[in-house]
Amino acid sequence: MALPYVLIALKRLFVIIFSTVKDGLGTAGLYLWDFALLLFNFVTPDLPAGHVIPEGRPGHGGEWPKYAPPSDGDSRSPCPGLNAMANHGIIPRNGKGIKFAELHTAIQQTYNVSAPFAHFLPRGAAQLLTRDLAHDTFDLSDVSVHNMIEHDASFCRDDIVYDVHQTTIAAPVLNDMLSSGTGAGGNLTTADLSRFLGKRRVQCRTENPQFSLSLSQKFIGSTNAAFVYKVFGGIVSDLHAFLLEERLPNGWEPRVRHRAGLTMLEINKTIGQIEFGVPQEVDGSMQAPRPAAGSSSPSKKGL
Repeated sequence: MALPYVLIALKRLFVIIFSTVKDGLGTAGLYLWDFALLLFNFVTPDLPAGHVIPEGRPGHGGEWPKYAPPSDGDSRSPCPGLNAMANHGIIPRNGKGIKFAELHTAIQQTYNVSAPFAHFLPRGAAQLLTRDLAHDTFDLSDVSVHNMIEHDASFCRDDIVYDVHQTTIAAPVLNDMLSSGTGAGGNLTTADLSRFLGKRRVQCRTENPQFSLSLSQKFIGSTNAAFVYKVFGGIVSDLHAFLLEERLPNGWEPRVRHRAGLTMLEINKTIGQIEFGVPQEVDGSMQAPRPAAGSSSPSKKGL
């Protein structure tokens, strides 16, 4: 016998409310944990340079496991950070069968981010892929789903209309970004990253008739920019290897030397600096005319 409409609706409403509350409490718990680690970092001295990665772990003393670019059949993602770990064998080199439950430890130890920060990516990926965080696995290519962590106007990938698999490094775009630094020695500042993100958004919005970029996706882009600024210090020589080869440079260690790692609250400040500093969001550039939706496939142009 079919269930009455009211009963079905009430059950669905309960599931929605329960899931929302559960996710909200989980996020709140991670932020409370992160705040405690922020305070811990404030009252404890930073680790000495050269000792950010503990002895016995990959990267100690700047000695990373052997780098090998992906082979045919290997799985890769739009995320240079995940791909670099696979290229060094920190996670499976073929990028397949990665356990959600183990990924956060690899992220935390490789990039010296706080434990709750490291939990966010596998937790979010498991939710979006509707998989179990504690028991399931994924391939790196699984997170290439459009508008998950992949998004238009990325600084390291062409829009999905040009690169469906999102595995090809957008070298011309990256070279343009890496040459735009105004900091000491030509290194990148937060203002440089704001200007470049805006420039990239305007270009993609103008050229790509399938362009989409919501506010949340803009913040994902700013999060990526904040990551390379904080973890790599905006240092262009290191970023060339990381972004153009998806390789951790010899002798490199995370520039954040806090004992509990880079916290979400700390990087959120940098994310805000970058996103709210994008001039093209307020000067009318993002309201420029766009190509018609039914026009022929757009051609890629340099920035």
